[in-house]
Amino acid sequence: MKDHLVALIENKLGWGKGDTWGNKDFEELSERIFQSTNKRLSVTTLKRIWGRAEWVANPSRATLDILSEFVGFENWRAYVRTKKQESSEQHVLKKKRPSKIWLMVLILAIVVSLFGFFWKSNSNNITVGTVHQAEDFAFASRPVSEGIPNSVVFEYEATAAKEGAKVEIQQDWDRNKRMRVDKDDSVATSIYYYPGFFKSKLVVDDTIIKEEDVFITTNDWLGIINRDSIPIYLKKEEIYADSLLRIDHNTVSSYNLDARTATIIVSLYQVRDFGELYTNDFEMSTRLKNDFDQGISTCQNVWIYLLYDGGAIGIPLAKKGCASDISLMTFKKFVDGKKNDLSDFGVDFNNYVDLKCISKDQKLDILINNKSVYQMQVPEPASKIKGITIHFEGAGSVKNVVFKRKEKVVYQSDF
Repeated sequence: MKDHLVALIENKLGWGKGDTWGNKDFEELSERIFQSTNKRLSVTTLKRIWGRAEWVANPSRATLDILSEFVGFENWRAYVRTKKQESSEQHVLKKKRPSKIWLMVLILAIVVSLFGFFWKSNSNNITVGTVHQAEDFAFASRPVSEGIPNSVVFEYEATAAKEGAKVEIQQDWDRNKRMRVDKDDSVATSIYYYPGFFKSKLVVDDTIIKEEDVFITTNDWLGIINRDSIPIYLKKEEIYADSLLRIDHNTVSSYNLDARTATIIVSLYQVRDFGELYTNDFEMSTRLKNDFDQGISTCQNVWIYLLYDGGAIGIPLAKKGCASDISLMTFKKFVDGKKNDLSDFGVDFNNYVDLKCISKDQKLDILINNKSVYQMQVPEPASKIKGITIHFEGAGSVKNVVFKRKEKVVYQSDF
């Protein structure tokens, strides 16, 4: 019924399908809903309804009430009652589920929000207006501790901004994560709930003046159940078991979540300084599998991201037969399973899957169960590898993770 409600809203707006909307469209929809109902739904909530942001659970009753009111119903209950009356007179439309490619985009959104690097801006891309010159400002940051969550202290000098100027600090790539600061102050703080490599920004009147790297590492492996607000951090005893790294369905269920009826993404993070490990010369190997194939998690999707300073390599795995709905992320490029043959990324999760990435001579080779399945060019200059994240739809486990450089082990997991 939610999908039919979404279609009603799309028809009301006349903007076409929601999968073609940009951020400004969702901002406009948020504003229209507020004008119509005097109730506010955030852009993130709306994107989640349309499958354009992280799905962690079914929409709340309050959200459905507001959407129902926007299209002319008293509330969600009234909408459902009307829909049931209609369905008694016609065939019930088959409920449409978002393409799994949106799960890849969903995970990318998580990774982007955590690491702030895809389509990363750099000093050459900073737009400086004629009024404000970058050299007249200062911007620095420092985390106050190790681990997650972590507060970051920003020290800034913005007295050069004109009177009445809007001075903000942006946590990462997302413009929605800006906080207003006083140009005559010098210190501000923010909390980061995920580990990662972020590009924070000093912004004056919507112009990026300065950028600053914020690198928040994990204390070894970190297990998370993803949510749209504060994630659920798992204890070590919840992810380490029988010489494995694992987030199982019982753990998910203990937090009143059910991967059979809602799209639940569980994640493992290892974000750290690996030393002299770069994108043009490394080998990564891991053994892993998705341990859950019930309900809507039947495709057993897995996403592995190798994180580097400036981007990520995103490798999908899924049950055989689901390859059409996956997408590969090379160096700043998507390879859509709808338009390319990615069937080699379909695997049998009855056994652990061996995944390997070998980068040498400016080429990166992806191997699954010792079979080369995809090759890509490695861009220059080389970038430092910052970590690895592994995301499972439902539940999953990892037997090992190894990074090598010139045949020498740089990092080896110890579960």
